[in-house]
Amino acid sequence: MKEVVTGASFEATTIVNSTNTAIAAGSGTLPVLGTPFLVALMEKATCNAIADFLEDGETTVGTSINVAHTKASGIGSVVTANAVISACNGRKITFDVSAKDNSGDTVGSGKIERFVVLEDRFMEKVGGNEI
Repeated sequence: MKEVVTGASFEATTIVNSTNTAIAAGSGTLPVLGTPFLVALMEKATCNAIADFLEDGETTVGTSINVAHTKASGIGSVVTANAVISACNGRKITFDVSAKDNSGDTVGSGKIERFVVLEDRFMEKVGGNEI
C-alpha cells in the first residue's frame, strides 16, 4: 500500500429508480431509496477514494459500517455519496461518509471502515480460488 493521504475523497452518484428502492432490497415497502443501496453507494465512494493508494493485487474489504439514513429519497432523486479518508492505522482505513440529494438535503451520514488485503490471499482463506 502506498502512503495514504487523509482528506482524500471521492463521490459516487445514483438516480433512485425501481431497482434500488426499499421494495427492491426487501428492506421496506415504499418506493424510496433503500438503506442497503445507500450504504452500497457510500461503500462505492470509499472504494474509489482509496483506489489510488493500493498496489497491484491489493483491494479493501468492509469491516465496519455505522450509517444513519436520515431522509427518504423518492424515484427520480439524484443521490451523491461522499467518502473522505479520515484515518489510516496500518491497513485499517476509516472514512467519513455522507450523502445528499439533488436538493442539497443530507440523506445520510456516518463512518465506514475498510481493511486493505491481498486479493489472492484473501480469496484463498475464504475457499475461493478465482477473483
